[in-house]
Amino acid sequence: GEKRGYTESHQTVVNVLDFGDGGTIEADLEKANIIVNRQLIPGDLKANRHYMHPGGIRLGTSEITRLGMKESEMKEIASLIKQVVVDKKDAVEVANRVKEFKTDFKKTQYCFDNKLGAYEYVKLR
Repeated sequence: GEKRGYTESHQTVVNVLDFGDGGTIEADLEKANIIVNRQLIPGDLKANRHYMHPGGIRLGTSEITRLGMKESEMKEIASLIKQVVVDKKDAVEVANRVKEFKTDFKKTQYCFDNKLGAYEYVKLR
C-alpha cells in the first residue's frame, strides 16, 4: 500500500521521544479530549523503557472516520495534537477547541443505519 500512497491499516505508530514519553503524552492528549494509546516502539525494551511510559503513541482513524471526517479534518486533528504535544499548550484550552471542532460530526457514517446519533445506544431486540 505504501507505494500507492496509503498504509494497509487504520493505525499509525509515532515515535514521540523528542517530546516526552508515550504514557505522559497519552494522558495529556486525553485531557484535551483526544484519545490515543501509548505504544512500545523498537528500542524501548533495550532502553529499559517501561510499557507505561514507552517511546511511542498509536493513532487510529476508525472512530473519526465513523463520524464522517476526511482528509481536511485529519489536518485539523494533527494541528490539535501538535498544540498539546509539541507546542505544550494547555490541554483544557485545546479540549475546548476539540469540542467546537466536533460539533459538525454527530452522526455515524459508513454504517448500516446512520440515523442514530454517533453516541446513542442501539437497542437490541
